[in-house]
Amino acid sequence: MSLLAIHDQMVKEAEEAEEGKTAEEATEQEVEVLAKYATVADEMLTKDHGEDYTEDDVAELAGYLIDHDMEVQAQQEKVAEYIEAGQIMARSFSTEMAKLAAEADQE
Repeated sequence: MSLLAIHDQMVKEAEEAEEGKTAEEATEQEVEVLAKYATVADEMLTKDHGEDYTEDDVAELAGYLIDHDMEVQAQQEKVAEYIEAGQIMARSFSTEMAKLAAEADQE
């Protein structure tokens, strides 16, 4: 095997290892987020029902909490887009009004 082939093989192995680390890190982050939602759900159920609930109840409530937060985030993004669009339209309107005023002054 030539040095160039060995080098290429090492680069390929390093890239695959990096992809594996990235996937592992993403999985770890997802597990941490899910654990936080499960903890919140468990605390909510304990507060409302004492110890009269199951692990399935915790998983179901955590799922509802995740869905709710995702919906809230989507709504916040939509509001931000509307605000940005409104600002663009306001700037265009202002620019157009300034042009019309300048034209009227010239006449």
